[in-house]
Amino acid sequence: MLDGLRKLMTPRSPHEETAHREFVLKAVLISAIVLLGIYILAAWTIIDWTSIVVSRGIPALGHVFWLPIWFLALFNYWLVHRGHLKVASYLFLGLITVATSLTMYVLGTKDISVLLFAFGVSLAGMLVGVRGAILIAVIDVTVFGVLAWAEHANLRPTPIATTRLEDVIALALILTVLTIVEWIFRFERERLLRRYREQTVALRTANEALEQANQTIAQQEAWHRELALAREIQSSLLPRYNPSLADFDIKGRSLPAEEVGGDFYAYLPLTGGRLGLAVGDVSGKGMASALYMAIATSVVEAQATTSPDAATLVRHVNNLLYRRMYETSMNTALVYALFDLTRRQLRVCNAGLITPIFYRDGNLRYLECYGLPLGVVAGEVYEEQQVDLQPGDVILLMTDGIVEAMNAQRDIYGFPRLEAALEGCDMANAQTILDCIFDSVFDFMGGVSPHDDMTLVVVKVGGRRRLH
Repeated sequence: MLDGLRKLMTPRSPHEETAHREFVLKAVLISAIVLLGIYILAAWTIIDWTSIVVSRGIPALGHVFWLPIWFLALFNYWLVHRGHLKVASYLFLGLITVATSLTMYVLGTKDISVLLFAFGVSLAGMLVGVRGAILIAVIDVTVFGVLAWAEHANLRPTPIATTRLEDVIALALILTVLTIVEWIFRFERERLLRRYREQTVALRTANEALEQANQTIAQQEAWHRELALAREIQSSLLPRYNPSLADFDIKGRSLPAEEVGGDFYAYLPLTGGRLGLAVGDVSGKGMASALYMAIATSVVEAQATTSPDAATLVRHVNNLLYRRMYETSMNTALVYALFDLTRRQLRVCNAGLITPIFYRDGNLRYLECYGLPLGVVAGEVYEEQQVDLQPGDVILLMTDGIVEAMNAQRDIYGFPRLEAALEGCDMANAQTILDCIFDSVFDFMGGVSPHDDMTLVVVKVGGRRRLH
């Protein structure tokens, strides 16, 4: 039933309040047209219009009074259908006022007139708002007051017809039906409005979620582009080839994590039969780390040609990087090994990186030399350790991604496993040692992606032992 009413009274206005008024006016007009038609047909054959005309005049004649109002109601519906809602509302309220006044004048049915008056004011409130209702009420009260005064002053004949209970009940039933229709419409309207608001809120929430998702996707895409560029920078700064030396076998490898860190290593051929080897780790992730890695690598390469020893190079690099890194709270861990290839000597200086491992004849020890990472404190003094090398010696330089690798249970690989892995390696050459260490780390991780870059450089000393 509700669907049929909504289909019959389909609002043509885009505004909800206008649609509500249009529905109410259409419903009332349809009811009035039907009821007036029934009343006119019944009155034409039942009521003695001749006696009423004689006593009340030509306005009381059914086909002169009610029939035009019926046609005006049809015209009014046509106006509503064409979208002239405001004109139709005032015209219909005027018809109600005229009908009420003429009813009182002709028939003297005050009770019915009062009901029609209440009905007109109620409709005015729904159709044209509070101001319209007040205007109609003032007009109707004025007209009713004048007619009541005229009747009291005997300025018009005593009405022939009197109020009948059936008339009052019939009009009351009509008003009740219209009120129920209005209540049903309001209930349905509120339900639809609640559903509309809920859908609007849900749509707004979905749009916000979609917008946030789009922003997240855009941020992720930008982050992936940044990571790709950072990987390109990192890859371009790493050595493409390992040094080819007579008595030194050197192999290095750096594996970036999913979030690019700042690991790097560099081979620095120097004059006087020397070779510099730098392994570093810039703090942070992403593009910033890659850019500082490029800066650190360039500064190390520039200072390597003028620094006489490892400690001097690290000190100079620290002072240069401090000015750039201090304000960003970043730093660079670095171990620098300076090999004298002719004398087979090693000078190593460490600034906050994993302590280098020295392996000789089955004995493993750490080259203890410590210092703060670069860029933390200006003017920091660093110490170096010197080692005389022999054929068969193995030196491991690495970043913390090796010893801090984790498995699915979040256990750390650690130094004990690293030491055990090195002791179990085939010491034939630097490549076998390098592969052995990485195999041990990845076996421990069990397929878990590395959370940090892993860099390892292995130096295997060759040649014959010198006789003392």
